[in-house]
Amino acid sequence: MNKPRQRGIFARLLRTIFMIFTGYFALLGILMTAFVLLIAIGAYSALKNSEKSTTKTTIAAAPQVDDAIIQIKIEHGITSESLSERQKFFSAIFSDDVPTSVKDLEVVLRRAAVDARVKGVFLDLENGSSDFITTTALRRSLVDFQKSKKPLYVHLNEGDTMNYFLASSANKINLAPVSGITIPGPSFQLMYFGSALKKLGVEMEVVRAGKYKSAMEPFVADAPSAETIEMYGAIESNLRSILLDAVSEGRKKSRDEVDGWFKRSLFTSQQSLSKGLVDRLGYVPQFVDEIQKEASAKNIVDFDDYLSGSEKLDSEKNAPDMGSGAASLALIEATGEIVMDAGGDSDGKITPTHLIKELDWASKKDSVKAVVLRIDSPGGSALASDLIWDEVRKLAEKKPVIVSMASVAASGGYYIAAPATMIMAEPTTITGSIGVIGAAIKGLGVPEKWGVNFHIISQSDRKGYLNFGSKSTEEDKTILGESIDETYNAFVNKVASGRKQDPSHIFAIAQGRVYTGVEASKIGLVDKLGGLTDAMREAKILAKLDPELLYPLSRYEPENESLMDCLTGRSPWQCMKEFKSGAESKIEALSVHPRLKSPMKHWEALERVIADSEVIAYWPGQVNWSPRKGNE
Repeated sequence: MNKPRQRGIFARLLRTIFMIFTGYFALLGILMTAFVLLIAIGAYSALKNSEKSTTKTTIAAAPQVDDAIIQIKIEHGITSESLSERQKFFSAIFSDDVPTSVKDLEVVLRRAAVDARVKGVFLDLENGSSDFITTTALRRSLVDFQKSKKPLYVHLNEGDTMNYFLASSANKINLAPVSGITIPGPSFQLMYFGSALKKLGVEMEVVRAGKYKSAMEPFVADAPSAETIEMYGAIESNLRSILLDAVSEGRKKSRDEVDGWFKRSLFTSQQSLSKGLVDRLGYVPQFVDEIQKEASAKNIVDFDDYLSGSEKLDSEKNAPDMGSGAASLALIEATGEIVMDAGGDSDGKITPTHLIKELDWASKKDSVKAVVLRIDSPGGSALASDLIWDEVRKLAEKKPVIVSMASVAASGGYYIAAPATMIMAEPTTITGSIGVIGAAIKGLGVPEKWGVNFHIISQSDRKGYLNFGSKSTEEDKTILGESIDETYNAFVNKVASGRKQDPSHIFAIAQGRVYTGVEASKIGLVDKLGGLTDAMREAKILAKLDPELLYPLSRYEPENESLMDCLTGRSPWQCMKEFKSGAESKIEALSVHPRLKSPMKHWEALERVIADSEVIAYWPGQVNWSPRKGNE
């Protein structure tokens, strides 16, 4: 009597299994179809853009078109990075909302300066937001362009400190009629919450080497120390001086008058015109008509069209092609916090594992004659920094290594730069911070305030230090201090060795103090001032290559092990052609989505700081140039 029932159960089980498999393959088919459609849409979009650009009138495609002004429209900000194939790949599929690369801008300006058909350049700063380093690099290229005696025109929708600093290099500045200029100059917003932590029952125990090492100061105090005020004050004055010199020279005004502009800070459009900050008020179409007549230019040529159609202008500067063994320069970028392990989120992190692979690759690649190491890092783990330091040292013994400092190369960021053949920084680079700090969070008031008690069972003499709920003993602090001092001494001596200076001099200027590039060059922490382009030139000189020629730029390419490696690599289009993987990889690729930025990222950084027994602390400062408007 039970047999029919058993058959019913088995039938339902088989039917369920069949439905699961059917659903799985149906989902698989949908995902595969969606993936193919995304790729097809991207390819179609890229093809249409390509056709669109070829149907436009470009200088290179139409030799009869001359007397042109190159129009550069900045709609989504400026980035110091070249747009990778990955960025172009995803942009072609999803959007065109990507910043303009300063490297592409530099190429266009360099070519336009020597192209007889170009009568001038028009820079439309619709949204020219960027950092000081990137803006400085672009401004330098604009000034170099003007040496050709061709006019440079700039339009501002509204002016803040950074885009006005950039615009001040122009022959003529146009400002939107209902707008204004906001130029308070550099400022540091420091936040202190020592009392707030105490109200939570939490205190921070800090041991440091270097009286200016202020990374933990906000957690233990309610106001900056005298040393911190001195350090930040010197940096602010130095950065402001750079701005004043540049703007006064560009606008042909006295330094005192420009200083008055920055102190007043706020100007309406009419005030900007009457005070001489800008040359005219108006809308872009009318301004374009005016500059065409002024420059005797018949045509306006788009920046992208000129970039893609003017490559022949570099042909005479290209180094002779010697085949696969042709001499090249290598560019290695070290950007973000220095950590031993980035976990699953490697963006904005420097790890020894990854960076050492790149350094080793550059060392072994025979065609690479010199290496430019671009550093943009506030520091991090002492151990990770030291491991990277040793690899940079070994590479510098074999080939010239030129460090190019970006916005920040402080603390651990300077540590890994120290053994290089040459160190270059922008005038506004934040560097130095040669010091060490250790910290432990203690919940001394937590039991009373929250009723949570902590007890530790251990035979260690460091029980007080290890217990979150108790104070460290004086012996604990002494032993921790010995460790901090040892790391500090090693840091100083390695800097002295790399810079070929007496350790006593480095001890005197270290103390955890932060400097601008200008200050660092005066005390021997930096060899020369300049940007990435200048570093490339120095690399050619040190490698005994012709500094006037253009050499191939080599970049490290990891092996592709999955479809996601293809999509996140430098050349996803090519990789997609060559890569063959199973459906699992394709489904994995579709499941990836952008990570939300954690609002607790600063606390996570603090946790990383105290997780290391010895930390070359992060540079905590942030420069605020002007208030943001709207939802920017």
